[in-house]
Amino acid sequence: MNKNFHIRKVAVLGAGVMGAQIAAHLVNANVPTLLFDLPAKEGEPNGIVNKALDGLKKLEPSPLASPAKIVFIAAANYEQHLEKLRDCDLVIEAIAERMDWKSDLYHKVAPFLGAHTIFASNTSGLSINKLAEAFPEKLRHRFCGIHFFNPPRYMHLVELIACTGTEASLLDHLEAFLVSSLGKGVVRAKDTPNFIANRIGVFSLLATQHHAESFNLGFDTVDALTGRYLGRPKSATFRTLDVVGLDVFAHVVNTMRENLTEDPWHKYFELPGWFNYLVGQGSLGQKTKRGIYQKIGKEIHVLDLHTQEYRLSETKIDDEVKEILRERDWAKKLAGLRRNQHPQAQFLWATFRDVFHYCALQLESIADNARDLDFAVRWGFGWDSGPFEIWQAAGWQQVAGWIAHDIKTGKAMSDVPLPAWATDETRVGVHIAQGSFAPASNSYQPRSALAVYKRQPYPDRLSGEPVQYGETVFENDAVRMWHTGDNIAILSFKTKMHAISNEVLDGILRAVDEAEDHFTALIIWQTEAPFSAGAHLLQLMQGVQEAAGAPSAGLMDKFKGAANRVKYTIAGGGGLGEIVNAAAGNVPRVEDVVAKFQQVSQRLRYAQVPTIAAVYGLALGGGCEFSMHCTRIVASLETYIGLVEVGVGVLPAGGGCKEMALRAANEARYLSGGVGGDIFPHLKRYFQNIAMGEVAKSAEMAKEMGYLKPSDRIVLNQYELLHVAKEEARALTATAYRPPLQQRQIPVAGRTGIATLKAAMLNMIEGGFISEHDYNIGCRIAETLCGGDVDAGSLVDEQWLLDLERKNFMELLATQKTRDRVEYMLKNGKPLRN
Repeated sequence: MNKNFHIRKVAVLGAGVMGAQIAAHLVNANVPTLLFDLPAKEGEPNGIVNKALDGLKKLEPSPLASPAKIVFIAAANYEQHLEKLRDCDLVIEAIAERMDWKSDLYHKVAPFLGAHTIFASNTSGLSINKLAEAFPEKLRHRFCGIHFFNPPRYMHLVELIACTGTEASLLDHLEAFLVSSLGKGVVRAKDTPNFIANRIGVFSLLATQHHAESFNLGFDTVDALTGRYLGRPKSATFRTLDVVGLDVFAHVVNTMRENLTEDPWHKYFELPGWFNYLVGQGSLGQKTKRGIYQKIGKEIHVLDLHTQEYRLSETKIDDEVKEILRERDWAKKLAGLRRNQHPQAQFLWATFRDVFHYCALQLESIADNARDLDFAVRWGFGWDSGPFEIWQAAGWQQVAGWIAHDIKTGKAMSDVPLPAWATDETRVGVHIAQGSFAPASNSYQPRSALAVYKRQPYPDRLSGEPVQYGETVFENDAVRMWHTGDNIAILSFKTKMHAISNEVLDGILRAVDEAEDHFTALIIWQTEAPFSAGAHLLQLMQGVQEAAGAPSAGLMDKFKGAANRVKYTIAGGGGLGEIVNAAAGNVPRVEDVVAKFQQVSQRLRYAQVPTIAAVYGLALGGGCEFSMHCTRIVASLETYIGLVEVGVGVLPAGGGCKEMALRAANEARYLSGGVGGDIFPHLKRYFQNIAMGEVAKSAEMAKEMGYLKPSDRIVLNQYELLHVAKEEARALTATAYRPPLQQRQIPVAGRTGIATLKAAMLNMIEGGFISEHDYNIGCRIAETLCGGDVDAGSLVDEQWLLDLERKNFMELLATQKTRDRVEYMLKNGKPLRN
């Protein structure tokens, strides 16, 4: 294989759900892709693929980082286009899980593969070695398994599986491509049925189902117990089955039953009668709009096992069990569940016990070490902590003793004893600083030494792995400034959801001063997502009440308690989580804080050293404004960025409106060759983004919407953000960086632009699309973006626009309807449209 390894073009064979979405993610990574399927029996020969491509446009969440990406997927069929495979560096087979169908396809395409083409199967559990037997022997050194998880864009895990003849260097090159180019977490799996994640994840689902039946718990109760309380997705257990598809799950279980006949838990690899009943009548889950759950109108109904009819879904968790589940210490949580005699508690302990037991017994046969098993389950099934992590956090010896006792007394699903390594009295866990336990060698294996991982200074870590985020420059309750021994400073926020409080503002200003005095660049990077959920709302409202002299009736009392439970959901974007801290300290005057917001943005823009925002996850409101004012943004593909202030009845006043007006003017000037141009078409787009609170659902979309500039960088692997941000900082420094000159002659759309935007909004009021208060907010956004009551084409400076921003923000905040919106957000975690 060549020293320099490049994937220039990829072909995906099979335009089903997985094949089409794998193709979508490849073009997300700017890899041109051919999508193959059978020729259509009638009409356009590529009809099957074209239909799949149309389907991609309708899926939510979108497999495509931008709708524009779809043009880079070329449709192809096996009768007309096999010659095109010769130009592909990688071919991924993703057809149905039938060994005979896959074998036939391999014989068909093998003669058309290029001299160095890698061929991989996306099988979810069929033997890679058996599949390889259908591949020409002389090509088997370029054959392997690449198992993506559904949906491929969003699920971090890819399992990489070798056959006996796979060339070792090929796997290393592929791993680097998957990690860095596609942004994945790669686990090397052994060639055993269902590999690692599905083997453990499916057993966990089967054990959950088994114990739910034993303790007579309904599907909705089980889902209430096994979701976020356990650090797992909200879809929990049975909702997950509906999302995956009951037919898909049935296939995976059948694979285990047929191929794992010696497994001590083999008798449990069966599907219950109710499951077969649903599949038999075509109720396969989300894709057929009915499965274990069914949505009727706005209500969620669930199958009742006793009547086999659907009933209204209810979530009834015992109060004592709920208190145990709220415990964050795994030792106390598991001890509490095991001790409590309520069926819900006993159900949960039994499920944990049997999953731990299964993982311990199967580890050596399915994975190289405990780290690979835990990461596979975390990345493939969305658990916050892997099984071994939970066991270790709860006290290894204590839990091992409980499991051994339950096995001895016949309570466990299998009577096979724990392996000797798991009951070793000296063991404190399987993850330590030196690595993770590998049963085959009875040693601790360090992480991969592949060069690609040097791009991850702080990779996803496991319980038991220490981490030290550099050397502190200064630290307080709001922020920490630090470095890693080089001359680049890093600033991280410490507030909940990295909300921007007055103290955070002070911290950023101090950090810029320190960076100018002692470093060559400043990077804002959070040690965990999100980047920032925006302004500290509770502190803001306390400032409003202080400034007003007296709070509205009971307003601040209403905020107590509610503040720590805030959940704000953006359509399709996910939860913001808790963004406020009820224990706010000193409350400054609001206008002073708004002015300081603007000062911070300008300081980031005009600092004497480059400033880099390394963004992953949510960057909303003030988080978006600060990012846009940095010299560069380095954003993960999964960045959700936007100016959402309209949701609480105000407008962006941390420089966001000013920045959009400035960008519109610069775009008009650029397109007209530097001599002016019509600002309004550019301004109209930014007005819509702000007035509608539009959030970009990827970094690619953020570029198209104008939140990111063409010079900003997009990184697919979130764990490479800091590395790329540092490289960007060094590149800027190498060119003798100077901050941009402040623009003092910014052309604005003036009163003509304001009138045009108002007219459009009046039509929306008449159509019932917006409220009168929405109109009021929109008018103030229009006034700010258009530069106020001046002639079209008038020249203003940045301070003029910042003053307009601040004035309109304060006037909106003085209205009762805006205060109602803020109060509603704090209490309910979602926007009020009043």
